[in-house]
Amino acid sequence: MFRTLRNHWKKSLFAFCALSYGTKWSYDRYQANQIRQFYCQQASLLGSQTFPSMTRVTRIAVLLNAKANNGKAKSIYDKTIFPLLHLIGLDVRVYRLDTITDSDGLKELLTNKIEPNELSALMIVGGDGTLSELTPYFLQSNILQNLPICLIPIGEYVSFARSLFPITDKKKLHDDIALLCESVFALFNGKIVRKPLLKITMSNNNEKPIYASTFDLGHYTRLEQLQKRLWYFSYLKYPISSIYLSIRDSLNSILSSEQSSIIYSNPCSGCLRCQPLLLDQYRLSQQEKKSSYFSRIYQSNRTNIKPVIPQLKEPIENSNCGIEYCMNLDKQPIQLWTKLIKDEHSFQIDISDKLERFNYDKEKYPKQSMNVQHVRFYPNIKLFNRHMLINHEKFDKKKDKEEEEEENQLIEYRIELSEKTLKFIEINQDLLLTKQLTLKPTFNKLEEDALEKKDIFLFSRRHQQKQSS
Repeated sequence: MFRTLRNHWKKSLFAFCALSYGTKWSYDRYQANQIRQFYCQQASLLGSQTFPSMTRVTRIAVLLNAKANNGKAKSIYDKTIFPLLHLIGLDVRVYRLDTITDSDGLKELLTNKIEPNELSALMIVGGDGTLSELTPYFLQSNILQNLPICLIPIGEYVSFARSLFPITDKKKLHDDIALLCESVFALFNGKIVRKPLLKITMSNNNEKPIYASTFDLGHYTRLEQLQKRLWYFSYLKYPISSIYLSIRDSLNSILSSEQSSIIYSNPCSGCLRCQPLLLDQYRLSQQEKKSSYFSRIYQSNRTNIKPVIPQLKEPIENSNCGIEYCMNLDKQPIQLWTKLIKDEHSFQIDISDKLERFNYDKEKYPKQSMNVQHVRFYPNIKLFNRHMLINHEKFDKKKDKEEEEEENQLIEYRIELSEKTLKFIEINQDLLLTKQLTLKPTFNKLEEDALEKKDIFLFSRRHQQKQSS
């Protein structure tokens, strides 16, 4: 046998690699099925429980983007998400977003077809692009704006969903079956939080603003795009992309030569300048505290428990709110990253003015980070096609004749947080699967012996031992 393997070492090596890959794939598939089985059991138990009519989640609308994750979103939803919703006993209405081709059809779907007045929650199956496309319609409707949104991160890029999920070792969230199942159970044990999105407006764009979770512009963005296209080179894709980009494209600044400055404002936690409605809320809370003489006598004879209402502080005017500053840079910047953070009143921008061609770790790029309330700048028009990404995707816009004539004009980009926020369901940090694995026995040996005297056996092995003896 060993002589045969030695004589046909190429075939043996190929067979060993194929067998190893098949074994690993089968083991991962078995583990995923075991996790699905556990959560299906938990879902059936949850469906058999009775809830008060006011707290029971009965009907949800699932907005499914089947084109997300290269067309794999539909199969992942059918295999992992739908069985849990069925076992819990929810009234699920699934709507395919990939079949809608125009904005009028999407508006008709979200305002009439899904019947938002009858819904308890919304479920979005997709990535950052799907959420960005739906956000403008959510903000226009008061009903949709106040509905809890459960995100199922099956898209290729899910930067926003990572802020709602526990930390995981998986590079892609849809590979973590436990987190996908936990996102369904978050409808019952999750926490509702309000979060804004990035609002991107352009001076020459008469259309609606763009809502996103990330905005990237510059040399490193182009480098990362090239590395993904050269995936078949494995680890050699990093030096090959750096050498190719240094020969093909020249290093340009992200700012226009005529307006080469970045204007920003410092974050504000909320004052009368940026949130004038705070004064009305404070006055309303003060009026509720005041009561007439007869009402006080009437309430003194009653023993009703009043709900605890949080006291609002009197809003003040921040003198530094809205004041714009010019960023001082030694060199012209070559990269700009923008992303959301946990703070609801600011977002983070990272600016780099130094190039390291053979540094392939994004976290170790030379950059300057700061939190701002808003930022505006005039980008270099030459970098629009290949060096700018919104939600990790290229921003493609159909050009009209008038826009082509104004292509050489300066365009101001303004990035800020959206004025309105949406309700999102944050997943519980204590996963059900982790609790099940670390569950300690509730009965000790003395309690087991006391119960066995009454012919009550907690474990079958103890029953078999007694019968054999």
